[in-house]
Amino acid sequence: MKKYLLLLISVALLASCTKENSSDVASAYNAYEYFPTDSGIVRYYKADSIFWDANNQAALDTITYEIKEVIAGNYLDNENEVCQRIERYRKDSNGNWIIWKVISDKRSQFNAERFIDNVRYIKLKFPLNTSDKWNGNALNTLDAQYYQLTDLHQPGSINTLAFDSVCTVLQDDYIDATRQFYGMEKYAARVGMVYRREKNIATIPTQQGIIIKGGYDYTEKLISYTLNP
Repeated sequence: MKKYLLLLISVALLASCTKENSSDVASAYNAYEYFPTDSGIVRYYKADSIFWDANNQAALDTITYEIKEVIAGNYLDNENEVCQRIERYRKDSNGNWIIWKVISDKRSQFNAERFIDNVRYIKLKFPLNTSDKWNGNALNTLDAQYYQLTDLHQPGSINTLAFDSVCTVLQDDYIDATRQFYGMEKYAARVGMVYRREKNIATIPTQQGIIIKGGYDYTEKLISYTLNP
């Protein structure tokens, strides 16, 4: 009887430890670490762009290039809140990094925001919860577009890079006979965005199948990064 009780206690303790370990893995990083704001972080991406010509219904161009993104420092915005200056670079024909555009990030208690091309988007909503949806365009004048976390605190890999904690945000997923929209981003803890895809194409249904009339399909994938330059 004593041996049986000892066995039950051991099993209970093992289950408890397993549960605690699982919880520890899930909470190893707090939500804010998916959108880091530390000055000096550098991220390198490979970008692939496909454009279709709306006039001839054929692929207009396919472009592949590299992007360097640097958190260059902090500043105060018009609301006297801390923002990050984000510098994005592309290489010229001689292989030199040339500044391409300057955007900004802002992380508050409730939102992770990116201000790009004079449009502000809510990229993440805190606290992170896969059951929540939020309007990514709530801070701009565009039509409402609802984002949702589809994965949280999951291991993942992009190219040859492995991450122990990644969250996935589905931004758009719509298709009908004449339009296709898709948007998705992945964020890794302490690193930031590691993957992005945006698709917006017009189509024509025919007896032979769907013909792409015009639009684009754009992807960014992280290829390397530096956290402590």
